Amino acid sequence: MRAKFAMVITPASTLPALREDDEAAEIAARVASGPGFWTEWLAELDREGLLEALLADDVIARALREAPTGHKYDRVLDAKMTVICVLVACLFPGAGYDSVLATASGLPGLKRKPGAGTPTGPALSQARKLLGEQAMKKIFELDAAVPDAELGIGLLWRGLEVTAIDGTTMELDRNDVLEGEFGAPADRARPLLRVAAHVRTASFRWIGAAIGGYHDGENALADELQGSFGPGMLNLADRGFFSMYRWIRFSGTGAELAWRVKNGAKSVPLKTVRTLPDGSELVMLHESDGMRTRRRKDTGDPHAERLPDTLARLITFTITATTRSGRAKTTRMRVLTTLLDHAAFPAADIAVLYAERWQIEIAFLHLKKTVRGPRRPLRGQSPELARQEAWALLLIHNMTATAAARAAGSAGIDPGLVPFTAVLGLIRSHVAAEAPCRHCGRRPARPLASLNAAILALPRHRQGRQRTSGRTPAERRTRHTEEISYTIEITKSNLPEWDTPPKT
Repeated sequence: MRAKFAMVITPASTLPALREDDEAAEIAARVASGPGFWTEWLAELDREGLLEALLADDVIARALREAPTGHKYDRVLDAKMTVICVLVACLFPGAGYDSVLATASGLPGLKRKPGAGTPTGPALSQARKLLGEQAMKKIFELDAAVPDAELGIGLLWRGLEVTAIDGTTMELDRNDVLEGEFGAPADRARPLLRVAAHVRTASFRWIGAAIGGYHDGENALADELQGSFGPGMLNLADRGFFSMYRWIRFSGTGAELAWRVKNGAKSVPLKTVRTLPDGSELVMLHESDGMRTRRRKDTGDPHAERLPDTLARLITFTITATTRSGRAKTTRMRVLTTLLDHAAFPAADIAVLYAERWQIEIAFLHLKKTVRGPRRPLRGQSPELARQEAWALLLIHNMTATAAARAAGSAGIDPGLVPFTAVLGLIRSHVAAEAPCRHCGRRPARPLASLNAAILALPRHRQGRQRTSGRTPAERRTRHTEEISYTIEITKSNLPEWDTPPKT
């Protein structure tokens, strides 16, 4: 390069890192770049950023209209900018507020005025308080409502979308306000926020969630998920969620259920009507006087009528897991389902399908270890900000799962073959790369298409691989990971017989 030409571009190309009081130098450099730059720069103001592109269409604006915030003024940290900052903070959980603001301020589509300074950390804290919890919750709900089919994922089990519900906890910062609001498991332990969630097992995308305190309990929060159930869905749940009242309410939404129940004959209100050819049993659910008394107390309705006798189908089976070294373990399980037709839904197939419930455990692992980071408490110092951050973490998880599902759908592969951790890393790098170049002001073109191509280039998980390892740290020190095989056998239950003919 000739020295004379190099001298012409030196002021723009050697511009130092901008300080908050050096915005005039940035504008001067842009003017020196010529009118062509300004045309492109103005067009960038309306360009959708990658974070927005990963969400449902116009979801942030829709949520802010439906859940108004405390933002009243035309300022740099308006409601939309604050939403983006909260998402960036959850996307980069180890970054401080100043770093979060620097990244968010460089993203496209925020319509920042020329020369506008970068806000400070305390300003973001105040903006988060003005934003509140409900706006972020509404963004999550609107985005979660997008079905897998719109992303090109059509993985169904006998025409039904398989989902699962479960709960988990997240650690909060140590302070008396958070401990008083959410509760802690023991003295000197961190306060815990509890989440109950409903996930699509094919794509690991949340359908709905409920957030409460540690002492609220998973069942109480799970009751808030009833609205996320509907026809065309088959839901799986662990044995702690079953109650006759919840079973009737959730099945009344039109969703099919396949919930694990306890093994004891007296632990569930079931009696066998008859045994079906595939080894499963038609059973009758009957509410006893004691159950009705407890329900009246729990619901606060002392005059509640007895629940109607309800027909269901019980599948009792054993699973024998055998490792390559010959170690074997047999587990007995019982799954209660609304799928009464044994010919269309064989017992053995439902027993195999129930393993899909484990996908929600993997989704929680992604949420807590990969997105948030291991043993990292939430930043929020007040109950409202802690819940706001929890909704944002769920949203970042959904955005990552959506990116993986969209890429998998375009390639016609199972989303489970796409590594979640690697996709999150790609999203982080693509968001960081969206900041304009200091020399020319340009941004990467078509970031969503670039991200999709990068995801498809990732190595895929091995298909059909089955392994086991110790579950606790002590077991993992002594037990090596081994290949494992499973044998499922349908057996008869130990339930008493129903002596009253079912009503037809």
